[in-house]
Amino acid sequence: MKRLARWFTRLYPRWWRARYGQEFNALLEDAPVTLPHVFGVVLSALELRMKPSIEPRIVDLASRDIPHGHELETAVEYPRADGSRTLVRNFSREIDLGDSYVTLNHWSRGAEPAQTVLVFGRKGEVDGDFRTDETEMLVLRADGTVQRTEQTVKTWMKYDAIRDGLRERYRSGMAAGLSPDEIFQQIRASHPESA
Repeated sequence: MKRLARWFTRLYPRWWRARYGQEFNALLEDAPVTLPHVFGVVLSALELRMKPSIEPRIVDLASRDIPHGHELETAVEYPRADGSRTLVRNFSREIDLGDSYVTLNHWSRGAEPAQTVLVFGRKGEVDGDFRTDETEMLVLRADGTVQRTEQTVKTWMKYDAIRDGLRERYRSGMAAGLSPDEIFQQIRASHPESA
């Protein structure tokens, strides 16, 4: 029966198997499994496939290397309380100029006006895992107004390594024929603390 129950776990959605599959198989190994349990596995898997997703779903994702930096484009659907979904689109570009950097973030959420943020930063002193940067941020609003802010910020140095690791997982997943959402679910499954 255990073998049959394990076989029927294939009916669960891929994101579920990536996130819970190992734990579920361990549970099946440790517990006595009867025919009603096997039917329970099948029923649960089919119910999960029929339910609308309650998690965000990545509709599109593209990452590109550019001279001195990279670009990222995303389109993510977020569930709403009424059962509908809101589409959030984002384009970001980061350019490293050695002693300074420029980032651009442009996003829109559903029918709300789009917003663009430009950050110009001058890299400062490094202290452990952090660097103290001087930044100027411009928020370009849809009504044509601009908000300007200057500040000193702590920049976490490990962010670059994490971002590069995620970009590599994206490239590997795309090369393996996975969809952007499947790649995202694999990353979430391997980092359950972020879920």
